[in-house]
Amino acid sequence: MPDTQNEPPIRCAVVATSTGSLDELPELDDLLYILRLNVHMDGLVYADGYDLHPEAFYLWQAETPEGTASISPPAESAVRDLFKEIIDLGYREIIVTTLSGRISGTVDTVRKVAAEMARDIQTYIIDTGTACIAEGHFALEAVRLLRLGFAAADVAEHLERLKPTAEIVFSVNSLRRLHHLNTTEKFFAGLLDLKPVLRFYDGQFSRAGIGMGRKTEDTLDALADTAARAARAKPVRLYGLYGGDRALYERLAEKLKNKTGLTPAAFPISPVIGAHIGANAVGVCWVDEPL
Repeated sequence: MPDTQNEPPIRCAVVATSTGSLDELPELDDLLYILRLNVHMDGLVYADGYDLHPEAFYLWQAETPEGTASISPPAESAVRDLFKEIIDLGYREIIVTTLSGRISGTVDTVRKVAAEMARDIQTYIIDTGTACIAEGHFALEAVRLLRLGFAAADVAEHLERLKPTAEIVFSVNSLRRLHHLNTTEKFFAGLLDLKPVLRFYDGQFSRAGIGMGRKTEDTLDALADTAARAARAKPVRLYGLYGGDRALYERLAEKLKNKTGLTPAAFPISPVIGAHIGANAVGVCWVDEPL
């Protein structure tokens, strides 16, 4: 561990995309900034998690079951303005963690702006390959290591090594909205009206191979069993996630505690992700703990 005594001020900021659920933390570290995606609904555009909180979004979904919401990446101007703000504060490096580039063009927008501003600031871009609080974990890890005195380049290298360890398993109330994601529609069509446990890994969806059924309790058991196996295999950081129905997550949390001895912190799924998976999604994710 590096000696942090008499260290100069940290010259690297961390930017996380809003889909990482970090707005739900009681307090954000001063090094951490949020780049917001956009949600389009009812003819208006909302900044994800800022002027459209998950609770309000899922209430809208419940009250407007046939309503549709679309999403868009941050505008280049928004990325540019955030970078300029960070430069003006005296930072000379930025680590940006984004949701998977396989389900959003956000990382491409960031790369374009970073290339334009390369003379002004060094940018390390991490396409985490995941989303929700699993994605947010990468930003939190970056802040932790920077606070310990690690160089930005070494932090970025560490985050790249973490990427293959991030995994989400979840279930949704309906597969209808999932067809809109940039993935294989035939895969979701083949699931019919069952409630399978789905896996999101390396930006791709697949069946977890368990929990195929229509009973909620069976699905929650399958989620908890999957997380328990991951926790037994190696040290991992577990997080819970839910879309609108906190009570449903609490039922899952009880099973997780019984099977793992852990009660993971729960984070709501952001409106951007909720626009594509609908209300009442529930799940758990994990990322390797640092050695």
